[in-house]
Amino acid sequence: MTPAPPEDNSVIDSIRQIFWAQQIRFVVLGMLGALVASTLAAWFTTADLTLHGRVHTLVVSVVLTCTVAACLLGYSVRLNVRYLRLHLQTQLAAYSDTLTGLANRRAFLSEGELRLAQPSQAGHHAALLVVDIDWFKRVNDMHGHEAGDETLVHIAQTLLHATPANALVSRIGGEEFTILTDVTDTEHLEQLAGALCKSAEAASFYYRGERISVTVSIGLSLATPGDTLSALLSRADKALYDAKRHGRNQFLLAA
Repeated sequence: MTPAPPEDNSVIDSIRQIFWAQQIRFVVLGMLGALVASTLAAWFTTADLTLHGRVHTLVVSVVLTCTVAACLLGYSVRLNVRYLRLHLQTQLAAYSDTLTGLANRRAFLSEGELRLAQPSQAGHHAALLVVDIDWFKRVNDMHGHEAGDETLVHIAQTLLHATPANALVSRIGGEEFTILTDVTDTEHLEQLAGALCKSAEAASFYYRGERISVTVSIGLSLATPGDTLSALLSRADKALYDAKRHGRNQFLLAA
């Protein structure tokens, strides 16, 4: 089962907040404008009536105006909500991996740069883990490409469950995933990587009655002041290559 895209990220939350602030302002200003216009029109067009007649006409005018304006404004807000949903669906499609539901490469690059630019909490450092499924081609060759897709979804869910809640977990292409998170030091980072390797190795699954089990190799890099996401990714990629060259199902920290 594919995990749902994370709709509570900062970008979508910001879009929703701006949208509802605009809708509230639109409704309030629309109602006030309609009331003022109807009140003035009713008052000045009934100058030949008695005070009682003018007040009665004014009340009727205000009630009718409120009713019509509320209906029209409500209809407009309803349409705008539909447009917002379509916009958010487009946003999610553009920044989500359709198979696994994780953030895609575009989301990783944009959100990753934003996270690196923000100051970390005291005693914490940004870290990047590049995760690659070992011998993934064998899964496709032995079980078929649909089994390969299920394996990608399976590993995606495993990574999500084994990483901190605020980590940015992405699939950046093929069988390669990234995890951008905060750690206290290299020991903390290595503990996280070790837990991910063990979780992936232990979490086998069945596809059409056949048991599939895979392992992962991980390259690690710890951010230093002034680091760019590109530099962080380059170091982690090199460490991943070394981890695979030295036997797979392990992690290595970039020098």
